[in-house]
Amino acid sequence: MRGNITSHRARSTIASHLYNAREPMTLFELQEWLGHATPAATQHYAKITPLKVARSYADAGYFARNLRAIEVLLDQDVVRSGRAATEPWKFYDLGHGCCTYDFFEQCQHRMTCAKCDFYMPKESTAALLLEGKTHLLRLLQEIPPGEAEQAAVEDGVAAYENLLSKLADVPTPAGPTPRQIGAELVQITSLRPALPVSDFHDGRSPGSVIILLRSMAVAIAGGV
Repeated sequence: MRGNITSHRARSTIASHLYNAREPMTLFELQEWLGHATPAATQHYAKITPLKVARSYADAGYFARNLRAIEVLLDQDVVRSGRAATEPWKFYDLGHGCCTYDFFEQCQHRMTCAKCDFYMPKESTAALLLEGKTHLLRLLQEIPPGEAEQAAVEDGVAAYENLLSKLADVPTPAGPTPRQIGAELVQITSLRPALPVSDFHDGRSPGSVIILLRSMAVAIAGGV
């Protein structure tokens, strides 16, 4: 607000600067410095700036701790030709292979692939052709890991083996359990911390990537 320059306005401006500084004073410290009897009186002087809110949000690091990103490959040839209703078109890169399950983020085996019918090993001809395609869109999709998955990422082999044992009799998206499949479970190797928006090569935010994937899925389901 514009207006006359007064000692009261100057006092309020200084208080706000002290409260929003890089090394800020707390509300109670500011109360003592201003000589107020209650914190409520100090709140009228200390205004939080948008920059401080943004800095506090970044410092909280919620998404960096609770989200991981996995590379998603979209076969645009299949989508444009209309074959997406019957052929795989979205591939989650697991490092050792690809998962073609549309609801990968909901799969309990997403970090410990049981090599079910949705699994495509990278040694296969189909996987090699997929990686060699020129009309391939590469995106990153964020997934929130569960407690056991988070421990496997952070704590290593012991936590990973514990996760494997818990999932041994949990059905895969194709139906059979890992024990029934009899295949060795392999840990995802391309899982990474969520990236800031500035690290996306095409300028898309993580949210827009997910929205794009969902919109493409809706379009395919509707025959577009």
